[in-house]
Amino acid sequence: MKTLFLNIEYLIPFFLNQCGSLLYYFTLASTDLTLAVPISNSLSIIFTLIVGKVLGEDIGGKRTFAGMVLTMTGITLCITSSVSKTQEQLSTL
Repeated sequence: MKTLFLNIEYLIPFFLNQCGSLLYYFTLASTDLTLAVPISNSLSIIFTLIVGKVLGEDIGGKRTFAGMVLTMTGITLCITSSVSKTQEQLSTL
């Protein structure tokens, strides 16, 4: 255990992972679950692919890029739908 916590190559990804977990839980506590869960799950996949590419890993080519675009399109549709529902509810008050 002591060796892990003294290894900077282990500590940086561990710290980033823990920050992501905290952000996930704060997001779940403050937003609608039907919006927060799909967004956080799909963004974790996208960030994993981006970091893999930055680190020089082979991420799969055109099909992977197309999947990322489709995922981002789905996230955009979810957010747009949620915002329009919220605006409709505020206008009826």
